[in-house]
Amino acid sequence: MARLDSSLSLAESSALALHEAAHQLDRAADADTFLRALERNRAVWQTLRAVADRENWRVPSRRLADYALATARKMGRGCGDDTVTTLIDINRQVSAELAGGDIEHIRQRAYFIWENSGRPPGQDLDHWLMAEMDLGSGGVQSS
Repeated sequence: MARLDSSLSLAESSALALHEAAHQLDRAADADTFLRALERNRAVWQTLRAVADRENWRVPSRRLADYALATARKMGRGCGDDTVTTLIDINRQVSAELAGGDIEHIRQRAYFIWENSGRPPGQDLDHWLMAEMDLGSGGVQSS
């Protein structure tokens, strides 16, 4: 088995957060679950936009981040399935770019880190990733 690194880069943490937010939106089975997923998606994008600006990342573009945030703010007010699908697709596209196309390897590393930290309860993935995004360094540098 390949050695798993003991930490994730800021870009990898961001990729996982976006990927998980897309998954939650896609799997929401009722209105309450959807609204919680939508709020989480908005929070991820808000943090990601701030990190990308601070770190001068080229991904995601400011325009794309602004679109995702604006879409999340107006959701639940008559937005159709096409809009939700577009938001999910944007999350997945940006996640893949930040992950370098290997999100599964990053997920395995995140699980490894959690296990090696003693599987702390009450620290679900989204809180941990949001903290990583806020405090981390590294990532997709500008070209």
